[in-house]
Amino acid sequence: MNYHHKHHKQSYQSWRSKRRSGYRRNLYRNKREGKIAGVCAGLADHLNIDHWVMRIIFIASVFVLGSAVFFAYLAGVILLAKRPATFQPETEYDEERGAYREKTIFKHRKPAPQRLRQAREKMDQTLKRVEEMEHYVTSSRFNLDRAFSDLEK
Repeated sequence: MNYHHKHHKQSYQSWRSKRRSGYRRNLYRNKREGKIAGVCAGLADHLNIDHWVMRIIFIASVFVLGSAVFFAYLAGVILLAKRPATFQPETEYDEERGAYREKTIFKHRKPAPQRLRQAREKMDQTLKRVEEMEHYVTSSRFNLDRAFSDLEK
């Protein structure tokens, strides 16, 4: 087997693996809820919209773009794997929400400079709180509050 053939076979297997895993973005066809091949239902699931909305978008795009939409649908049938019966969506941590969310084709993360600015603001707020606590602990008010607390015991 020559190098070119081996490399082509390897890249094809890599593509098949990515396809089976929903391109690691939870992107599958949903044949169970779909009307034809499940492309619209799968995209609707992925984008978290109702299936009928995606179908309306598909029909409207047929009027605007013509037959190119059918080729795009056919490409969806070929490029998107059927969603597995034991589907567990991949998740990623969303810093803004402070929770995990399903991965999609869209990156909801803010740009790095904006995230760094937010981190700096949080650090400044924390530093300010520490300075306020330090000021209180070294004040005579702290000693007075502590003496009253000791009397209450």
